[in-house]
Amino acid sequence: MTTFVIRRFALAVVVLFAATTVTFFMLYLTGDPIAAILREAGSDPASIKAARHAYGFDRPLFIQYLHFLDHLIHGNFGTSLQSAQPCLPLILERLPATLKLTGAAVFVTMAVSLPLGLFSAVKQNTIVDRFAGVSVGLFQSIPSFVVGPLLILFLAVDTRLLPVAGSSGFSSIILPAVTLALYPIAVVTRVLRASTLDVLPLDFVTIARAKGLREWAVLVRHVLRNALLPVLTVTGLLVAELLGGAVIVENIFAWPGVGQLSVQALLNSDFPLIRAVIIVISCGVIAVNFAVDILYGVIDSRARVA
Repeated sequence: MTTFVIRRFALAVVVLFAATTVTFFMLYLTGDPIAAILREAGSDPASIKAARHAYGFDRPLFIQYLHFLDHLIHGNFGTSLQSAQPCLPLILERLPATLKLTGAAVFVTMAVSLPLGLFSAVKQNTIVDRFAGVSVGLFQSIPSFVVGPLLILFLAVDTRLLPVAGSSGFSSIILPAVTLALYPIAVVTRVLRASTLDVLPLDFVTIARAKGLREWAVLVRHVLRNALLPVLTVTGLLVAELLGGAVIVENIFAWPGVGQLSVQALLNSDFPLIRAVIIVISCGVIAVNFAVDILYGVIDSRARVA
């Protein structure tokens, strides 16, 4: 198990380094941010040159990259071009809101998809199964930028049951969490249904029923427990996707998270802040995948040889 953990950790470090490197060089394909910002503000060439020198943008690109890595190792994620503040505190200030929204979306996903996927498999080819199939098809086909405004229109504007936007209490997280959870609900439900159908005919399920166990006990203790391994894998991927996918939902509902901050940084051509946001989100995605790999290895020893 120790070797497995070390191998996965080394892979996570390599992936993080690759993501950091690609992010650094890709952003420069859009041009010089200092010159773009100051020209738009009407600054003269001398001021632009002085600003580029102050931020190190007049150095060769590879030298900038080495300085960037050196600063990153020491916890310096750069300084925002717009606010002239360190990037990391700006992100950490918004990160709890994003994690809160992601956690709420995961909770909604599990609360809906686990019973829906389990019972659609148990009631295969019945009205329950057909209802689940139609529901997840709709959830998977409608994008969040369509679902969000529709939920705002019907549940906030027309009926005034929930807040339109912002973060003002428990009720304000319901609409963005549901919007963010619809696609994961569809994916987890489909995976769980397929996995449950594979487990139901196995001998240990038949033996558990022959012992006189109640049906709910058979389903929860034996069927669901063994059907959750594929769900665990896809859930880890979905959590990582939710961290990045919250950008659209946060802007629809004016949720004060990292996603909203990243859009503001993009609109302002704030390279250091954009870069820092991508790196922090990449760290979160890699950490989630690493945790899922380790948990999978604990549950199923066969995964440790992979």
